[in-house]
Amino acid sequence: MIKDRIDALRHKMAEWGWDVAVTVGEDPHNSEYTPKRWCQREFISGFTGSAGVVVVTKDHAGLWTDSRYWIQAARELEGSGIELHKMVSVEDKDWIRWIEQNVPSAGKVGIDGLCMSMGEAVQLENAIAGKGARVVSKPDYLEALWPDRPLLPQDKVWIHEDKFAGRSVKDKLTWLRGELAGSGCGYMFLNCLDQIAWLLNIRSNDVEYCPFVISFALVGPECVDLFADVSKFDDKTRVRLKEDNVTLHPYAEVGDYIKCFRADGKILIDSGSLNYETGKAIAESFGKENIVEGSSPVELAKAVKNETEIDGFRKAYIQDGIVQTRFFKWLEESVSSGCKITESDASDKLHELRAAMPDFLDESFETISAYGKNAALPHYSTVRGKDAVIEPHGLYLNDSGAHYKYGTTDITRTVPMGPLTDLEREDYTLDMMAMIDLAMAIFPEGTPGCRIDAIARRPLWQAMRNFGHGTGHGVGNVLSVHEGPQSIRQNLKDQPMLPGMITSDEPGIYREGYHGIRHENMILCSSMGENEFGRWLGFETLTRTYLDTAPLILSLMDRRETEWLNNFNRTVFEELSPCLTPDEKEWLKYKTQSI
Repeated sequence: MIKDRIDALRHKMAEWGWDVAVTVGEDPHNSEYTPKRWCQREFISGFTGSAGVVVVTKDHAGLWTDSRYWIQAARELEGSGIELHKMVSVEDKDWIRWIEQNVPSAGKVGIDGLCMSMGEAVQLENAIAGKGARVVSKPDYLEALWPDRPLLPQDKVWIHEDKFAGRSVKDKLTWLRGELAGSGCGYMFLNCLDQIAWLLNIRSNDVEYCPFVISFALVGPECVDLFADVSKFDDKTRVRLKEDNVTLHPYAEVGDYIKCFRADGKILIDSGSLNYETGKAIAESFGKENIVEGSSPVELAKAVKNETEIDGFRKAYIQDGIVQTRFFKWLEESVSSGCKITESDASDKLHELRAAMPDFLDESFETISAYGKNAALPHYSTVRGKDAVIEPHGLYLNDSGAHYKYGTTDITRTVPMGPLTDLEREDYTLDMMAMIDLAMAIFPEGTPGCRIDAIARRPLWQAMRNFGHGTGHGVGNVLSVHEGPQSIRQNLKDQPMLPGMITSDEPGIYREGYHGIRHENMILCSSMGENEFGRWLGFETLTRTYLDTAPLILSLMDRRETEWLNNFNRTVFEELSPCLTPDEKEWLKYKTQSI
């Protein structure tokens, strides 16, 4: 089937006069998670990972993706005729260099300009300009090959109430207009769904696991023009928008509206996220001389949580701690008693327990339920009928999360299902040490995440082990479970960690064909005080799910690590036990006893 699609695309490329066709995995909003309608990379290649680029010429088809997906991609591309090109990290642009080397002189490189950012398209244009080649944008070009292409979601829009958001829309817009004025701008075009949802306190279910509204927003000095499916807004929501001077327009009219828009003053755009087609429309309307390119101030503002949001996260982790206590108790007892439990069964049970909790909205991402060697795939996807049975030995990894009305969770636990090998215990211990060491870190104000990443990797590096993904990502408040601008990873990025940022702490060890181990807590960046050497920051752990100590090789750990672990498990028990049944309470008491 994939071969047929590639052949059909090549036929269209010949018709359009293209030498190269590029398919990225983003939607018009540069989203990490995309609605089914825009899963174009998956449609043309069969690859289901969340990052990668497909490049097709008349005699070559390739997928470029980073190390998180090498194993997965190799499996999914088998028999497709598409070659896997391995990128070291998601930031690499090897596919652009490959096109530069392989495009013919005066050739044409076709893109879907609605689904590629201005920044990426301009990089591509600059790379091939020396050969006299040019980029040609044809929005939705795969439509011609996709007769049953999914429609856009029709879920209603709802208000994320101020009592959960901690700030009103009026307050946020006043702040943003002040930021724009400081940049000499009267306008800003917002392209990213999470930023629009945060700014206008609106949510929907347009993107699986991400409660976004598919929309664009033009913020002006007095009003906001919001482009979305107008049928999704009920009278109550429309009234709220009108109170904040937000005018609603049909989603499909954004391009024509922008082209006809005339305003005095400059406009701020983020070319790293704004799609190529809309960027051209803005340049046509405002003039290139009135465009200011820069990072969206909304990105940082939503990453620094206010006290209301932080309290909501704390409450959400209590809820999830109760759920996970019940889940792991059920799993341990079921498997040890001889019940046949598959990875899918475990995932279903966890969903059932979460859905029964007050204020639960949805999962925050697809649950990774992985036993044994399947856990060696950091982004393993459970497929019913092809999933493993969880046996009473070895390690089981569960990475899952939820949206509650007041906060979003993301938790990974690796637990023993019975006897373990010495290597499993050693890797388990080293990874636990890595997670704890980052949680205990203290660092000077102004330090970016890339400079503290090595703290988590130190125990692994000393044992000559490593992992290919980042150590920590930001988490949105009833938004995306992955958000920036902060991150804790080796890639150089100068965004400092700031008080109020909530970030994951999730080092891992993966041995293909054997096992995978990841321990993940969520940590809140907090002030640790000030002295003659400056201001100091550290982390408060928000997660309230126990850490299993049974597999640990205590001789590898130092006193500070075991003290931290004992204190963490003691806190988990104290805060969760009033919410548990006597049987659950007794089980958790055993799991959290001091070592």
